[in-house]
Amino acid sequence: MNKMLDYLKWRGDIPFSVAPMNEADCYLISKIGMLDYTGIIERGSDPTSFREAADKYFTRYGERGSNTVKMSDPYLMPAMQEASRSVRFGDLGLSEYINIVDPRRTEQFSALTVTLPNGINFITFRGTDDNILAWKENFYLSCLDYVNAQRDALAYLRYHSTLFDGPIMLGGHSKGGNLAIYAACTIELSVRERIEAVYAFDSPGFHDEFYRTPGYKDMSSRIHKFIPKNSLVGTLMDNPDTGVTIVNSEDFAIAGHSGLTWETCPTGYVTCNELSKSSKVFDTSIDKVLDQMDIVARREFIDSLFDILDSTGATTITELTGKGRSAMLSLGLDLIKNAETKQFLFSVISQIARDYVAETQKNLREENRAHRKARDEMRQAKALLEEKQRSEKKNKNSRKKLDQS
Repeated sequence: MNKMLDYLKWRGDIPFSVAPMNEADCYLISKIGMLDYTGIIERGSDPTSFREAADKYFTRYGERGSNTVKMSDPYLMPAMQEASRSVRFGDLGLSEYINIVDPRRTEQFSALTVTLPNGINFITFRGTDDNILAWKENFYLSCLDYVNAQRDALAYLRYHSTLFDGPIMLGGHSKGGNLAIYAACTIELSVRERIEAVYAFDSPGFHDEFYRTPGYKDMSSRIHKFIPKNSLVGTLMDNPDTGVTIVNSEDFAIAGHSGLTWETCPTGYVTCNELSKSSKVFDTSIDKVLDQMDIVARREFIDSLFDILDSTGATTITELTGKGRSAMLSLGLDLIKNAETKQFLFSVISQIARDYVAETQKNLREENRAHRKARDEMRQAKALLEEKQRSEKKNKNSRKKLDQS
């Protein structure tokens, strides 16, 4: 299956003036903001080309990248190196980089303005990286009217829209896409009218009330959300009934969350008709469990869960999963001591198990019915063929007798 690095080989030497920008381009532009440009891109200065900024970045940090921004995606650095050297992406202008990390406020926010060859300014918001703090903020999306990063995104758009004239685009992957949608829908009408499009890739949704706001209704036709076939993150929270495109992908979990692993063709992503069965089951199960908890209960659960994670000393998801069996066993015992957390996790696991078994049994019944139907049709076809052959033989014998007489 062809993926983003294949797309870069196909389109890297073709400028946007020849092949117009598509959703795969927008994803790559959104991911440019994942790199740490501290000391490379200064606020208030003229745009720096992506080629020059990336060259400074990799000269400073090497191919593995900076340790200040935790990234677990093994395809990101090769994709950024390839894109920065290409004709298509290398001359993009980068400016107004900002990076905020505040554990006390459960806040992680980063944004970058990318100037496209046609003069449009594409504001990209960084998504969730490997940092546990970022994942806690993601969890808070399920119980708060807004998180600090959403307000930061709105403030960034409000201020930076005054620095230039003309149309604006917004985008982001994971939490970054959620921030882009939030900022576009809550900004003043005078700025919103300048927004040509918002691109969100496998991003968590919002509370149902958000989709009824005037800002969302005004922006909805310009919002383009893409999620992989095996999506887990992009189906979280409520999502609109329209405007969501499903992209074909064979990867699951964290690997499947990365748009660099989704199937591509020379004109963008390869789409499919529906989510996988596993994604549907997970989405339904999580919704059922969360619906049983009020906002206060959700907040208490998230705080207690991440207090436990913090007690392990890990700061990233990779560190947490790499601490070995003894540390994970200790974590499990801590979870058991917390009755509410234990009950919640038990509910989630039980609900997913019940739904998965039910869905599996349903699929087996459907497959059995399909097999029986196919078998019956084959039997009928065989019987008809045999009857036809007998009839033809009988007619042949009748003609033979007539000829002899």
